Amino acid sequence: MIDILKRNKIKAIILALVLAVSYIMSYDAYTGLILSLIVLYAIAVTGLDILFGYSGQVSFGHAGFFALGAYTTAILCIRLQCPPLLGILAGSIVAMLFGIALAFPASKLVKHFLALLTIAFGQIVYMFVNSTTDFTGGAGGISGIPHLALFGFRVTRRYQFFAVSVVVLILVLIMKYRLIHSRTGRALIAIRENVQAAQGLGIDVRNYKVLAFAFCSMLAGLSGALYAHLVRFISPETFNATQSTFFVTMLLFGGIGTLTGPIVGAVVLIVIREFFQALVAYQILVYAVFILIVLFFFPHGTVGVFNKIRKNIFDRFKGRKKHAPNG
Repeated sequence: MIDILKRNKIKAIILALVLAVSYIMSYDAYTGLILSLIVLYAIAVTGLDILFGYSGQVSFGHAGFFALGAYTTAILCIRLQCPPLLGILAGSIVAMLFGIALAFPASKLVKHFLALLTIAFGQIVYMFVNSTTDFTGGAGGISGIPHLALFGFRVTRRYQFFAVSVVVLILVLIMKYRLIHSRTGRALIAIRENVQAAQGLGIDVRNYKVLAFAFCSMLAGLSGALYAHLVRFISPETFNATQSTFFVTMLLFGGIGTLTGPIVGAVVLIVIREFFQALVAYQILVYAVFILIVLFFFPHGTVGVFNKIRKNIFDRFKGRKKHAPNG
């Protein structure tokens, strides 16, 4: 982590300032809720970026893993009186196991066939939690989920939850950074670029695709479990196909294959969603417009645009300095 900060001093300073301002703003209950949601969605989209941005596998059923994490911790904490920390861990593991089970057939599929499989998975999870009234509460959902508790300390305030979720996000980003700069990350990128060439180099494509699915689903489950303890009420409507589209839109808008893209996408899309609450009935249409804008005008996402502008400014400054007269 220290090496990362040394190589990105300016980014680290800006990030520290943003976090400090955000923490002060989070003392307001509503603002704290929005900021916490941004962080939790950024965690889920970070996992999706490993799957889509680095291994080249698309998923339109990400809300299914999100729901598995949320419902697992809710059921364990309410019915079995498990500690919230144990429930969150269980939610992450359950989502990861389902991700691994889905990954084996998914590793043999490409493009629209893979998309259809993940859509079907998300719909199956949604239908299950919506119809099993005795187990999941059905359409009425589950209420009374306990506050997050860490080592005897109950997180009852929004700003406290925001602080905890930021720590989790930082740990997730460190884990992602280590992963993509390791042998595993290079193998995933090779698979994304050319599966046949990766196989020719001796890379076990199926195992690495399963690993990407496991990592993606685990982070989605972790995010969903934390979400359940944040809002303390969950219902199937939170985990429908629109939510999966929301995750994909965040990733595309922020920028795939980047460290900060999921964060930027989560910030922009959640803020826009809050401003246009009156258009809630047209969410799918709004997300579709955003995806089209990204595909046509920002193929590398918002982060890609910023990087291009920064590179142009740096190149111009370097060119002026090179041609400046001596003395």
